[in-house]
Amino acid sequence: MEKDILNLLDTQNKIMLNILDLVSESHRWYSVNEISIELNVVERTVQRYIHTLKDLIDDYNEERDHHIAISYEKYKGVLLEIDSGSNYMELKSYILENDETMKLFKLIIFEEFQSISRYSQDNFVSENSTRKSLKKIKEFLSQYNLTLSRSSFIIEGEEKQIRLIIYICSWIIFKGVTWPFDFISQEKVYLSVDHFSEEMNIGFSVIHRKQMAYMLAVNILRLRKKHVIVMEPEWKNYANLPKLIDGLPVLKAFIADYNVYIESELYFYLLSVQFKPKLYESPEYRKRVLDYHKKMNSNVYQATESFMTYFNDKIVPIPSELKERFFLTSFCSHLFCQLFSDIQVDIDGHTIFRDMESDYPNLKKKLSHSLKELHELTNEKLFLQEDFLLQKYVQLFSSIEALTYYEPKIPVFLDSDLPYLVKNNIRDQITNRFKYDFNVQFVTKDEADEAVLVLTNIPNMLEEELRFSHKVHLFDFPFNQRDFMEIERKLRAIAQTISDEKKRL
Repeated sequence: MEKDILNLLDTQNKIMLNILDLVSESHRWYSVNEISIELNVVERTVQRYIHTLKDLIDDYNEERDHHIAISYEKYKGVLLEIDSGSNYMELKSYILENDETMKLFKLIIFEEFQSISRYSQDNFVSENSTRKSLKKIKEFLSQYNLTLSRSSFIIEGEEKQIRLIIYICSWIIFKGVTWPFDFISQEKVYLSVDHFSEEMNIGFSVIHRKQMAYMLAVNILRLRKKHVIVMEPEWKNYANLPKLIDGLPVLKAFIADYNVYIESELYFYLLSVQFKPKLYESPEYRKRVLDYHKKMNSNVYQATESFMTYFNDKIVPIPSELKERFFLTSFCSHLFCQLFSDIQVDIDGHTIFRDMESDYPNLKKKLSHSLKELHELTNEKLFLQEDFLLQKYVQLFSSIEALTYYEPKIPVFLDSDLPYLVKNNIRDQITNRFKYDFNVQFVTKDEADEAVLVLTNIPNMLEEELRFSHKVHLFDFPFNQRDFMEIERKLRAIAQTISDEKKRL
């Protein structure tokens, strides 16, 4: 979702962020020509944006009391000097916060946007510019089945979906660097999170603690604005609310502290933490949640058991040491799908695999077929959430086999006078280097005729017919970066040829 959010920015801020991302990769001078080529922007424009970025960094340093310096010299280019990685993240957040569309979006989220004319007047921008920002926001929301009221400029749609999108947007924009929830006590919310952590015996990291606080703040914000979650019947199969209220002092305290007495709200809060895998590190919490789902034979629990059986029998066997992790990850994913629709990112806004179709077409086809079969076998609607579940299933698959497992095999023969152990190391080096891109399979001497790529350090070892019937890479040991680049180029060409031949058949 981060890419979609960045598309809300005006052109200047997008380019400045791109420049910042590029020049922060390493501590060196980046020429204007290098930046121009990388970003596909003319050099004069790059120079203008560098000066604008320098002014913005000066404002940031003064406002946040940090020290980031960006130096520009005509013949050397640009050098970014930064005292810590956290300052870099905070600077990016600062640029996002101060973008005109983002400021407007925040007002809409907090339902403080009154009218186009009023906003334009107060912020010294044209009404036309404000309308353009509103149009971008509407297009963004429409991707998640949400709309923006023409009269009140309030986000409309399923309340649970609205809360999820507000949480993800808040987390991506602010990353816990600042507290964006005006009129909600940061100290009080963090105290509630800490009490939950202590009672459940869950050791939250700094990041998880911030995420939990953001989630709680969004729920409080929406309820205070009189937007109430609609209760869904199956939720009573996911959590035993009466028993939890009686048995968990932290839940009683939460209800009293925030005056939350609406049943649907309490269920939603409970379910909002059930799809966070981190919480299941607590044996007590894990047992409490899973035992109840199992006892009630919830559709999410049934779907997870069906998935586990199908994956183990028809995709790849699940090693015994991974079965618990598999179950918990898929359980959380299935619960997420049950609650939300048309979401392609996880709870924190991450898309793990963007180009699955081009990178792992056979694996994608296999898993897509699996989802269709699981839906037919169980009649469970959550298996229709393919865009989201594919991301999770691919991650699970990668913990057992290489992602290229179902892609065309590329037989490679290593013909060398090097010692046996050295040759083994080369095979491992090549396989590990390219395991995320190609299904490389080294063949033995008896299978050399099957090879489509031969690696050798002795040209005379190759017979003349091999020179013309195979692609050959001649190397000097040890391998250098140029060797890897050349091997990758040849493997990519071979993979494309194999793919083209299969399409013709």
